[in-house]
Amino acid sequence: MSRKYVLIGVEGPHDQAFVSRILCELLDFSKLDDDVSKLDEIWRKFIPVYPSKKGKLTQRLDMPEIFYNDNFSIAIYVGVGDGLIRNLRDKLSDIDLSTLFAFAIVADADNNTPNEVAEKYHNGFAKKCNNGFDEVEKCFSNFPIIVSQSGNVIEGSPRLGIYILPDNSQQGVLDTLICDCGELVYPEYMQRAKEYIDKFSEEERKKKLKWKPFDQQKAIIATVASVLQPGATNTVTIKCDDWISLETAEIPAIKDFTEFLRNLLKLET
Repeated sequence: MSRKYVLIGVEGPHDQAFVSRILCELLDFSKLDDDVSKLDEIWRKFIPVYPSKKGKLTQRLDMPEIFYNDNFSIAIYVGVGDGLIRNLRDKLSDIDLSTLFAFAIVADADNNTPNEVAEKYHNGFAKKCNNGFDEVEKCFSNFPIIVSQSGNVIEGSPRLGIYILPDNSQQGVLDTLICDCGELVYPEYMQRAKEYIDKFSEEERKKKLKWKPFDQQKAIIATVASVLQPGATNTVTIKCDDWISLETAEIPAIKDFTEFLRNLLKLET
């Protein structure tokens, strides 16, 4: 069976868990198991070599997760924060870009505006870049440079899209959105978690714990995660628990992101 190939780049494992949960719970995709014989040829070029080129024995291997239905095969690639552009360009250099039906980036706004983040990725994929020795050809000349409320998808071959979490309009991270979901599905646990986190003073958070912006939201989710699944990380709870579910599907930011994926894939509503 011939499927359309889609590559989505994300900045971290928790973002990968979020996108995969949307695909499986709200768009009826399935996750490909670890049987390499079932892997489409295009994704075989993503199989990492151990150890990495840097020779580090404990470095995380960057194999994407693959999701599929009758019509699509979607790879979600984690580029590790600021290394996403560099690492993904390296992967893209080894495949025929004309085989892709769509390519997209899902990233956090953090302390920037969504359009500032979009411009960074536009510069990374739409312009030539210098790899330290010479100029590397651009990947996608018309990669989006701005975002709208429901992300930005540009028609073409491949289709190109970008979505800036939490909602394409405000500063924040994925955890900002996940907290909104928690208020709906785990209101009592969220309240108890916030009461616990509030026991740490602002001075203690900044000077002793050295929390960065939005770490409070991450800590709240981690606290609830430790109740739902003791010992689990934020990535595990996002992937396995009900933060992303039919119950939270109508939360505006979840609805907008799901619509972004529908638009990227040209799915009927």
